[in-house]
Amino acid sequence: MISKLRRKIFAINIISISIVYVIAIAFIFAFGYTRLNDERVMRLNGALALEAWQNLDAENLNGMVVAEYDHNTSEITWLAHGENVHFDPDVFEGMVKEIVANENSNGWIGLRVLYAKRVGNGVTRIALFDRDSNLASIILYVLITVIALTTGLASYLFISVILSHVAIRPVAESWKMQKQFVADASHELKTPLSVIMANTDLVASHPNETVASQMQWIENARAETARMAELVNDLLFLAKSDDGVKTTVEVVDMSECIERTVLTYEAVLYENGKSFDYEIAPHLQIRGNEGQLKQLATILLDNANKYSRGVGNIKLNVGIIGKNVEFSVSNDCDFLTEEQLEHLFDRFYTVDQSRTSSGNGLGLSIAQVICQTHGGKITATYLDGRITFTATLPQYKQKQ
Repeated sequence: MISKLRRKIFAINIISISIVYVIAIAFIFAFGYTRLNDERVMRLNGALALEAWQNLDAENLNGMVVAEYDHNTSEITWLAHGENVHFDPDVFEGMVKEIVANENSNGWIGLRVLYAKRVGNGVTRIALFDRDSNLASIILYVLITVIALTTGLASYLFISVILSHVAIRPVAESWKMQKQFVADASHELKTPLSVIMANTDLVASHPNETVASQMQWIENARAETARMAELVNDLLFLAKSDDGVKTTVEVVDMSECIERTVLTYEAVLYENGKSFDYEIAPHLQIRGNEGQLKQLATILLDNANKYSRGVGNIKLNVGIIGKNVEFSVSNDCDFLTEEQLEHLFDRFYTVDQSRTSSGNGLGLSIAQVICQTHGGKITATYLDGRITFTATLPQYKQKQ
């Protein structure tokens, strides 16, 4: 798909620049030919304006022929020509008679000769310009123009190839992430589905047993159903965020919101033997969605509960840093490399690549989306055996 899209972009560039190329050549040739023709007419009129044609030198007559035609005798009484022009005498005489008989003061004889004339006192002054006299200059002009435009076209095509790869790169990365997302989601859904099917098959294989005797298999199926429901909800949340679905926002007391979540989760941490301390500055407000902010706090606390080492020494802080509200959760953990830190917010990423952990690798991705939705960011740092997740959100201050 990506290669096909790249070829389409390149084809569009080729077609568009080819059209521009043809228009440019046509415009340049038309403009150049018009100027050249105007210069020819100016030289012809300049020659006719001279009182004494004897003052015309070879340079002034280059490519030109001047003549006087006497109407009384019907003969050419004076003739001069410059370099690069040669007419057969009979042909020239015929052209002069045709020009004299023509009422127009200037024009073309065929496609080769441009003329101008002036009539007065029974004499017609005629100046002719041989188009072929500067044919070499025209050919050189055309050649230079074509070479210049072709060079520009080739350069543009070369740049277009490079830029098409650059332009496609975000699409390719997005497509790769989407494929990976679908593959990982399928993998995560496959496990609970397999467990549910296995346990329901066990129940179905003993139709005469009581519900109480089959409770082990039923509870296993229920646990996996709950896990799958949580995974589907997480996937739905991420899908909505990718589609740009907007959530309702209001002024939220961040301090109160986090504190309520902490009080709810404190019992879970105590039950799991985790050491937990928190410090929350009062009355810190932000504009956001209260439900998502509670979800953010729950994700970070749940992450600390699952992956902290020993008693964890979990600490939660909410304070003000500059114009932002800073919410952080830190805990003791196993050693993490820089590469692992960089991927912590990737979807379906778990430090335990065997996926034997209880998480599905979506929690921190959702936390990142929530922070970005609220105009903030979240970072992860590791130092001396402790990891700290810090969410920074813009503080709301009511206008006086």
